[in-house]
Amino acid sequence: MGAGQPHREDEALSSSELKRRAKAGVFVVSTRGLVILLLGFAGNVVVARLLNPHDFGVVAIGMSFVLFAGLVSDGGLGAGLIRRKEPPSTEELGALSALQLGVTLAMAAAAAAVAVPLGRVGWVTAVMVASMPFVALQFPGRILLERALLYRRLVAVEMSQVLCFQGWAIGTVAAGFGVWGLATATVVRALTGALVMAFVCPSGLVRPLPAFRLIKPLVGFGLRFQAVNATWLLRDQTLNVCVAALGGVTQLGLWALAKRLMEVPYLVLQSLWRVSFPTMSRLADDKAHMARLVQQALEITSVGMGFVLTTLAGSAPGLVPGLFGTQWRDAAAVVPGACLGLAVGGAVSVATQGYLYAVGDAQAVLRASLLQAATWFAVTLPMLAPLGVGAVGLGWCAAAVVEALVLGRAATRRLPVRLFRPLFAPVLVGAGSSALGWAVAARGGGTLWSGIAGGGCSAVLFAAGMTVADRRLVRQTYGFVAGSVRAALSRSPGQRGE
Repeated sequence: MGAGQPHREDEALSSSELKRRAKAGVFVVSTRGLVILLLGFAGNVVVARLLNPHDFGVVAIGMSFVLFAGLVSDGGLGAGLIRRKEPPSTEELGALSALQLGVTLAMAAAAAAVAVPLGRVGWVTAVMVASMPFVALQFPGRILLERALLYRRLVAVEMSQVLCFQGWAIGTVAAGFGVWGLATATVVRALTGALVMAFVCPSGLVRPLPAFRLIKPLVGFGLRFQAVNATWLLRDQTLNVCVAALGGVTQLGLWALAKRLMEVPYLVLQSLWRVSFPTMSRLADDKAHMARLVQQALEITSVGMGFVLTTLAGSAPGLVPGLFGTQWRDAAAVVPGACLGLAVGGAVSVATQGYLYAVGDAQAVLRASLLQAATWFAVTLPMLAPLGVGAVGLGWCAAAVVEALVLGRAATRRLPVRLFRPLFAPVLVGAGSSALGWAVAARGGGTLWSGIAGGGCSAVLFAAGMTVADRRLVRQTYGFVAGSVRAALSRSPGQRGE
């Protein structure tokens, strides 16, 4: 296939078909995230009863190296091909595959060499890093399916990986292989993904073609794109170290649990982030259409996420101790600040980040990420000793506002959109509703039932308040959610094979 000749998955899409696939993608990716979260939780419960904390620590070390290997091998080059107007040629995909395969094989060999003097921890890490070449084989298919917004196929790959990982891990650990069961399950997961990708993507597994010159033009954008991911990874790890050093290991444990609780709203945001990038890349040349899309994305996200975040914040004083035990009660202090931050920063980033990537302005996103991280540390660290773990939530809130301002400014320089006025009603109504729900949950004794009552109160008040404040936004959000479900359950004539 020559350069510029589109793959069958990457054909030109009509406006209606692009809209349908984007809506379906939001529902499919969100549902996938929830199922994976539940499967992972159940698998962790089973495996945790068979292993000891030291074994989990060994696997955590190995997983850190796997994340680093993935960050280095990707290099953001795939994002450059996703955002580009012209579809990638087979030669370009082959060149990308060859580069990533070469990097991951080199890292796997280095891990194996270093494992000799490090003993068990080193060998477990080496086995886990050995999974990365199989992950690299999936990248060309992922690029094509992301560009075409064929998320059912991507979810088929991801779900098969999770099921095989959990099945292999539980089976081998139960059979007595211990930590090696988890380590080899990482390889099984990656191999499964490569095989399923070869089946669901009509292009199959692209043959590696060493030709760096074909992907050299992607390096500039790719490095800036990947620098954003590196900033997030470094921020999270550094924040953990700082919380443990200044507040103690107990505060770190409370923060870890609160962060895990915040994964629920993150599922929704991640689905919107993931779908917005390829969708906006398709429309980058239509400035008027793009302005409407960015505006609608902000409005819908502010109301939809406002409902989820308000409910979570209002329920926290009862939900946290009711689910996890009274020893975790203080973790609830993180939730209000984190929810407020996501209500502002999440809505703006969903509306603008995909657009900025689509027009090639990864530098603005990187600048926003760096300022966000700096603000988070500047606010959290001085208040950690007097306020405890709740300071992390306040830092999250301040950091999200700074990120929203930077992203909003970069977007409004290019598009005639209003990004902050539509946030006033959802944020104010959400803050008031969650405060009342928090009071109900706290006065109810901090039990699971009081948490449910507080969350329900917050949800009802938010829905009623937003209906009074701006009924149009409520109708628009409901219409989008309903349309996403219908789109996910239907198939257009041209997508019978999806």
